[in-house]
Amino acid sequence: MINQDNLNRIINTRTFETGTHKIANQLVISDLDARELLCTELVEHRLSKYSNNEIASLLDDKDPNLLWKVSYAAKDVISKHYKQLGKRAQMEHAAELEDVSTGIIKLADDNGNTTDISEFKLQQVVSMFPTTKSKTFVDMTLRYGKTETMAVLKLNSKQYQRRLRNATAYATKHRSKFDLVASQTRNRQLYTLNSLNELFSIIDKEGSIQGWIDSHTKLVNELLSISEVHYQGAVLNHWNTASKADQYAFIRECINAQAKAQDWLERSNEAVKEAGEIQSN
Repeated sequence: MINQDNLNRIINTRTFETGTHKIANQLVISDLDARELLCTELVEHRLSKYSNNEIASLLDDKDPNLLWKVSYAAKDVISKHYKQLGKRAQMEHAAELEDVSTGIIKLADDNGNTTDISEFKLQQVVSMFPTTKSKTFVDMTLRYGKTETMAVLKLNSKQYQRRLRNATAYATKHRSKFDLVASQTRNRQLYTLNSLNELFSIIDKEGSIQGWIDSHTKLVNELLSISEVHYQGAVLNHWNTASKADQYAFIRECINAQAKAQDWLERSNEAVKEAGEIQSN
């Protein structure tokens, strides 16, 4: 357990102050509450395995690794908050859609070709359209194809094509809205977030960063391409001997990417929840 003297010294660092403000802004709480959350995260998790002598020594040496842990602890506080919100949204969404079948259906086109999709996912996509008329049209077109949709809705070819153009134009204009409930995009964001959470856990436990890099080469290259790392090959292939400046630059980019993925998933959860609310009305 961290003693009060060491805790006070950490609280007085610029890094702790920055982390406190970030938590307060992200969670919309007071600085005092944010400070308490950050202290708890440090005491119970990030610094729980360190003795007071070790912490005091790190503080005396102004060790950057200690400041990293403070920064990561602030990220952890925010991440845990959003994860909890995400779980709550998913639970509420599932409750609202209890009456929706979760089976697999086949989407048909006029050539007899079919594509498998879950009823759950189809309902999410359809719910994104703005009116009952457009929802019905899109749902029937996806399920049964042009011919049957025209027959049921009593549309001639010209009317059908006009509705199809309108639906397509709406989906194109609001692509970002549809992406929020698209499995492929969501899975990519989840992969990014989970991978970076794993990296920060490895750093916290002083494990092999190079091992993580080797198993996430594609993601690392994507992050390096937008980072301020000068010698990207060194970071990719020889982490331990890369310059401190490049190591810090890469970690900063990872922190930014983690925050962006978390924010995207939070908005996605809200969109999924909204879809559930629309369907239940």
